[in-house]
Amino acid sequence: MSSKVVKNQILALSGQVLPAALGMVSFMWLVRILDPKVLGEYLIYMTSVVLFEMVKSGGLQSALVMKVSDKDPVKRNRVIGSAYWLGGIVVSLSGIILLVTYFLPYGSEDSGFKVFCLWYSVLGIITLPLHIAEAEAVADQNLIFLLLLRILQSINPLIVALFAFLGYNSLQWLATVHVGVNVLLLFYVLISKKTNPALILKKTKEEVRSLVNLIKYTLATLGTTNILKSADTFLIGSFLGPTFVALYAIPQKLTELFEIPLRTLSTTAFPQLAAHHNARDKHGFNNSFISYLTWAYILYIPGLILAFILAPFLVLLIGGEKYANSTDIFRVFVFFGAFLPLNRITGIVLDAIQKPGFNFLKVATMASVNIIADVAALYFSGDLRWVAFASVVNAATGCFLGLFFIKKAGVLNDEKIMPLVVRNFSEILNKVKLKLAISR
Repeated sequence: MSSKVVKNQILALSGQVLPAALGMVSFMWLVRILDPKVLGEYLIYMTSVVLFEMVKSGGLQSALVMKVSDKDPVKRNRVIGSAYWLGGIVVSLSGIILLVTYFLPYGSEDSGFKVFCLWYSVLGIITLPLHIAEAEAVADQNLIFLLLLRILQSINPLIVALFAFLGYNSLQWLATVHVGVNVLLLFYVLISKKTNPALILKKTKEEVRSLVNLIKYTLATLGTTNILKSADTFLIGSFLGPTFVALYAIPQKLTELFEIPLRTLSTTAFPQLAAHHNARDKHGFNNSFISYLTWAYILYIPGLILAFILAPFLVLLIGGEKYANSTDIFRVFVFFGAFLPLNRITGIVLDAIQKPGFNFLKVATMASVNIIADVAALYFSGDLRWVAFASVVNAATGCFLGLFFIKKAGVLNDEKIMPLVVRNFSEILNKVKLKLAISR
């Protein structure tokens, strides 16, 4: 492996780990500063931001990465300009709808969603160049800028926490600071010439149409995925109020750590699986799939067992004494983590074999299962442990559907998947035992 490849992998991993670490530190600080009700409202605000940002820019970024890789500077400028135009249309329409929603006579002026409706018409415009700059950096493999951008984005919640610590701890203040930091980040990106919004003048109908065709399935899948992630927060807020959103957020934040190894794994798994599929190498595809799945569980099983045992300590570390009673919720989430590798890797496979429609059906079904199970749990019990169990059910649904669609696509051998994973797991353990015996 060349030193350049090693360097790129280190930068890619750093781009996942460092922002996650900064995000966790800022979250721990906010939890200890804010009243649970204000924290819950802020989390509803941020969940709304993440959902709309992903719908606005997630699919657009994926399409840009594919098209901006073209070395023709004229075509590149047309693609980027068309992306700005298309993103601007989405921002304008969503901004109008949200402002109308804000002035409707419902809810408190300080509710998380109302504050979001007011601010997002501004925030959506500010963040569009940031997302396009990020996509350009990915396409150009400018990993150093990409790492710096993600770190700067992760500093935003730290600055929000600092203002809360200094006494500016109302929801309106927190949202204002969040938007203000994004304005500063936009100035940095524009001054450093990492993207150029003026390229919107270069947009063409053909490139806009091409972008729309590329993102239609990706946008649907990303939007549904984020609805899946956001449903718990919105439904708990609607049924039980923002204080319970804060209580649920502690174990949920810990659960996000489960996803970091899989994000890193996907950066190598996707191109390899896609290459085997394009070469019609069914045997190699099958072996790579089983290998990635096996190694994912080798990483996950010890970690999940440890997380279950150390749950009281971990919850206390993240949330402090006032959230200590969310330990059982986190332990339920540990079972969710057990399904996560199979669920995520089957999703990667469906993208690698160019079956985005199957992936969308999978995610849409999971979202439906999760929302129905959440509503049932909240309506009949009001117990957050059952809401967490709804996530376990939807992850299990994702595993089943992922395997079903992959087998339907005919890219795997007819053997059952999990027995192969167990056998591969045993072979790796036996090799490790043999090496340890020899070393003695």
